[in-house]
Amino acid sequence: MSKTVVLAFILIVLTLVSISLKPARSQATLQTIFIQQDGTIYPDSLPIQRSGNTYTLTGNINAAIKILKGNIVLDGAGHTLSGQFSGNSTDIWVIGTGPDKNTLDKYTIGVDLGNSSVQGVVIKNLNVENFSIGMYIWTKNDTVSDNDLSQNIVGMLVSGSNMTIIRNYISTNLRGLFFGFNTGQTPNDIIVSQNNFEKNAVQLSGCACKVYNTSEPPHNWDNGKIGNYWSNYNGTDANHDGIGDSPYLIDPVDYDRFPLMQSSLKPLVPAAKIPAEETAIGVSAAAVFVAAVFVISLRRKRKTS
Repeated sequence: MSKTVVLAFILIVLTLVSISLKPARSQATLQTIFIQQDGTIYPDSLPIQRSGNTYTLTGNINAAIKILKGNIVLDGAGHTLSGQFSGNSTDIWVIGTGPDKNTLDKYTIGVDLGNSSVQGVVIKNLNVENFSIGMYIWTKNDTVSDNDLSQNIVGMLVSGSNMTIIRNYISTNLRGLFFGFNTGQTPNDIIVSQNNFEKNAVQLSGCACKVYNTSEPPHNWDNGKIGNYWSNYNGTDANHDGIGDSPYLIDPVDYDRFPLMQSSLKPLVPAAKIPAEETAIGVSAAAVFVAAVFVISLRRKRKTS
């Protein structure tokens, strides 16, 4: 085999190695995926697939999702929807403490269900992290189940009615679950049950009220038998049935009558992803291995000849 061929082969191997070791590009500007009224996805280049009325993530996405179509299922399939919130909120107002209108444009929403005409949406099996608001649910007849919302300013902001929020792992947000109703009164047809509220700065809250309307019916954040797990609940369980003997008090008009002593939920395990650095090392190792095999084979042929 000629020296020219050998040199060309080595050059190809070195090129592959140099490409694989290039540093990853900096994070691009956060884009928005639209599930449009006609059911189409825009843009359609990101890892989300449609089958009928079910939209399934097939990979982790650094983007926001805005839903404009009702009666659909958004299935995260264990993948992660991530934003660009770094965990530092010094330049962004925290919901419930009063807005600073100069910084509102910095807010990002992970899953935006803010169109009042969109109803009957199911959101499940999705990791949502690093947004100003992980999920904004402003509509009716929706179900949010088996999701993981973490490291957001607000994990979930609810401003709709007749909905079920169940088996979600809500952790390490500045506000875990936040009710924002312009009427000042939370509907009594929202079920919040079997969720895990873990180490949020404020577990559950709404617009801060100095004087509570005690004539308003109390809001029971349970399903009548089972409540939620609250990491800061300090009650006892004398009969060992797994439910606290005393309610978990949130404020004068909000409480969980059946708080769980332990949670059966665990954080949703994100779907596996291979960091760019590991991919580069793998490609480099493979290229070096191929080169070594080639050189050994060439030497053997020369000895034989």
